[in-house]
Amino acid sequence: MKLRRLFGSMVLLLLCVITVRAQEKTITGTVTDQNGLPLPGVNIVVVGTNTGTQTDFDGNYSIKASVGQFLLYSYIGQRDERRTVGSNSIIDVDMSEDAEALDEVVVVGYGGQEERKIIQNVGIVKEEAIENLQVVSADQLLQGQTAGTQIVNASGVLGSAAVIRIRGVNSINSGSQPLIVIDGVPITDNINTFNSGGNTGINPLSYVNPNDIATLTILKDAGATSIYGARGANGVILITTKKGKRNSRTTVTFDMNTQFSESTDAPDILTADEFRSFKAEVASIQQGTTVTPESLGLGSIGSGGTDWLGGVQRTGISQNYNLGVRGGSEKTSFFFGLDYQDLEGFVIGNNLERAGARLNLDTNVNDWLKVGMNLGVTNTRLNRISVENSINAPFTTAFLQSPIVSAFDDEGNFAQSGSFIPNIFARVALDTRELKTFRVIGNVFTEVSFLPGFTWRSEFGIDRLESDEFIRNAEFNTPGGSASSLKATDERWLTNQILTYSDQYGDSHNLTVLLGLNYEESLQARLNIQGTGFLSDDLRNLGSSSTPTINEGFRNPTRYYGLFSRVTYDYQGKYLVEGSVRRDGSSRFGANNRFGYFWSGAVGWTLSEEPFVKNLDFFDFLSLRASLGTVGNDRLGTFPSLGLFSAGAIADYNGESGVIPAQPENPDIKWEESETLDIGLKSTFLNGRISFNTSYFKKKTSDLLLNQVLPPLTGFSAISRNIGVMENTGWEFELNTINVRTTDFQWNTSINLTTIDNKVLQLNEDAATDAQGRRIIDGAIQRAIEGESLNNFFLIRYQGVNPQTGDAEWLDINGNPTTNPGTGDRVVTGSPLPDFSGGMTNTFKYKNFDLSVLMNYSYGNDVVIDGLRFADGNDALGGIVNIRRQNLNFWRQPGDQAFLPSPTSSTFNLFNQRSTVQQLDASYLRVKNVTLGYNMPKAILDKLGNTLTGLRFYATAINLFTLKADEMDGIDPEVTDDIDPLFQGESFFTAPQAKSYLIGARLQF
Repeated sequence: MKLRRLFGSMVLLLLCVITVRAQEKTITGTVTDQNGLPLPGVNIVVVGTNTGTQTDFDGNYSIKASVGQFLLYSYIGQRDERRTVGSNSIIDVDMSEDAEALDEVVVVGYGGQEERKIIQNVGIVKEEAIENLQVVSADQLLQGQTAGTQIVNASGVLGSAAVIRIRGVNSINSGSQPLIVIDGVPITDNINTFNSGGNTGINPLSYVNPNDIATLTILKDAGATSIYGARGANGVILITTKKGKRNSRTTVTFDMNTQFSESTDAPDILTADEFRSFKAEVASIQQGTTVTPESLGLGSIGSGGTDWLGGVQRTGISQNYNLGVRGGSEKTSFFFGLDYQDLEGFVIGNNLERAGARLNLDTNVNDWLKVGMNLGVTNTRLNRISVENSINAPFTTAFLQSPIVSAFDDEGNFAQSGSFIPNIFARVALDTRELKTFRVIGNVFTEVSFLPGFTWRSEFGIDRLESDEFIRNAEFNTPGGSASSLKATDERWLTNQILTYSDQYGDSHNLTVLLGLNYEESLQARLNIQGTGFLSDDLRNLGSSSTPTINEGFRNPTRYYGLFSRVTYDYQGKYLVEGSVRRDGSSRFGANNRFGYFWSGAVGWTLSEEPFVKNLDFFDFLSLRASLGTVGNDRLGTFPSLGLFSAGAIADYNGESGVIPAQPENPDIKWEESETLDIGLKSTFLNGRISFNTSYFKKKTSDLLLNQVLPPLTGFSAISRNIGVMENTGWEFELNTINVRTTDFQWNTSINLTTIDNKVLQLNEDAATDAQGRRIIDGAIQRAIEGESLNNFFLIRYQGVNPQTGDAEWLDINGNPTTNPGTGDRVVTGSPLPDFSGGMTNTFKYKNFDLSVLMNYSYGNDVVIDGLRFADGNDALGGIVNIRRQNLNFWRQPGDQAFLPSPTSSTFNLFNQRSTVQQLDASYLRVKNVTLGYNMPKAILDKLGNTLTGLRFYATAINLFTLKADEMDGIDPEVTDDIDPLFQGESFFTAPQAKSYLIGARLQF
């Protein structure tokens, strides 16, 4: 009897399954927007299953489902639609704008805000703006994308950091880089160059995979940054990585590409025979008799030489692979990513291997508890080279090395150069300079909803960076050989406890109150061991050295504690008010100023909600906003307030260890504080075809840290005091247009422009003064002047070669020509700060093709290429360095329009002195990124099977073309060799940007 019942149940179940299968069918249709235009990329899933698909470029789709099941249609900016599968096999869907999507939540400090209601000044770079950009590091995603943010890539050397300025330079002696926060974790950006790689350090954004990034939000005004208190003065960049999506099918995306890189530009220098002929001709003119290259010890014409600059350059071939898995159920969403990069720079010896993994997960445990994590792990191996102005910098060394010097002897072995400028081929081939890093950035969180409107979020985060550099110099390059092992650890542990109350009163009043606590502990530790004297180059380990030379280490801990609150209120979405306050305490501050208070207030008026604007039937959205507030800069060093002593060899006394005073006690030191006024307008009109935003800001930074001279009897030369004042004012403009929108073709344009005026209002009372009695901070190339800009090139003015006399002429302090200028003739000659800068993006879509063209530009700024003091002229370093080709144009007879003066002129050897000869116009317009893509139509994919849901082929060109001044031929205008605000726009033959060509494919399953 039981067996019969079991058999009957199985038959009944089988009949049910057959009936269900019989009801499954293929559903087709078209999805359009509110204007009747097809929507490509709409996600369609069968609710409760993993079955899903996407619409093609024409909005068409096909999916299998059973009668009675539900289809869910979702698309960014549109209201989700739900359809029930019935007897009809064709389901067309018209999607409409979603008010909630239009008010998409944007990540701001310690929370989110509906975009429509944001009255802070923030730059928003969304996923659709960057998803097709192929870049090496995340900072390149920001270039040209938003107003008020200027990014200058320090060089084309892999791993080097970019100089990032949000609304200009905001400090003199403290850092001016913004705070970077990844998924709620502020990351450390200590330079950690280990005296190698330049003064910009390792790029902190190279540790996050650009393909994992969903959005970037740039916080600019005090209304947005004051919630970060003592760390918000330089702006804040919030990076949100990709998350999964609830109730969506799991998608797997695999992206792979190959990249070919070369130099964007290189100086045109003399060949060996040109060098010999130049030297011989100059000597002949000077001596009044025929001089041959042989008599100068340069060898005969045709006797060979070395193309050093060509030899240190190559076509770098790189591989990139990215895997992303994204999806979610009713309660859980997830994103899992893997990436691998094998990068080869265009400069020999420069390679970067990077492997990373990311897991972002969140789940609703029940109705009141949500838990999750965001975790990124990165492992890199970088073969390092110096960026510039170093014998280990291939580009600089190859530029200066004499072309008559042979790189190899007759037997093909490396040859010594015979001067302090080494055989760079030998250094790259024989020496080892390898930096390994391992970094973990992540957090875990719980979110508890209790009582109506209350949410408590508890976060625990970590940023840990381990750096290990090994250097081994061979006997050929360093007699006796040498080695060093440098290890550094930067780690930060933090917790955020945030309580939020949010509720709506009636139909008009919306209130959100946030209370939070932030606590962080950081520890920077470093160990440096060096030794010399190796029996053989085959002995690689440091322990094989016979003589230890350096044995040092330190540990720098810091602690940070903050209490903060933000209150947001709006009435009917028309009248908006927001205020925030933060109390920060830091171990970096002095004992008398241990805590600081920072605040902001902002108001907004959505005019498009007012009847008198609605009746115009012109504006889709129109709002005014204003904010005022304060933020701080705590980049004061690790122990700036404490009296410190130095130990070790420097303090040894009579063979015994000891200590000596190194820093005076400074209990009054505190943060640098900025007060910012921001007024802005935001608008969208003509049915979303045009949007225009503009802002004016005035930012006054006080309590700048400056050195104050101390009496000699103290034993110290100076102490840092909060005594300076500086101001930045400027305008920001953003324009977005939909130029053409038809069924098959769409053309969008986005333009942004920023102007900034910088002025130093006050320097310390005992500062040096100029002839006008103004206080100054003087450097070899730049001078900060009270009452003027922080960055002024202060040089002797070069007028040119007098066509009649053949003498080089400069201008004295009074503007009169002179052939013998002095340092007293220096004046302000220009600035590295641009009059305006920005970017422009054009995107085109035609059927299944898309084209994106991103350009960035800068106008009105200069650079000083200090290396030209050695590469121009005749005898800068005793005649052992090469020179640029324009030096062949020297004065020979009256009437000549020459670059160099006459060899017989007394000014011939003065030409190399520092002057405006080395100051060049760095205005440029650069085609930064051009990407052409093709998305395979769904009809073709269906023929390939049901596995592949998307296939995209693309080609990208990076730094394709640069429009610049003629005098910049061979020199990259987008360059700086130091992250220090006082040295912006200076370079010593820094390696230029890379021009790259990339082809790849993206598959989706």
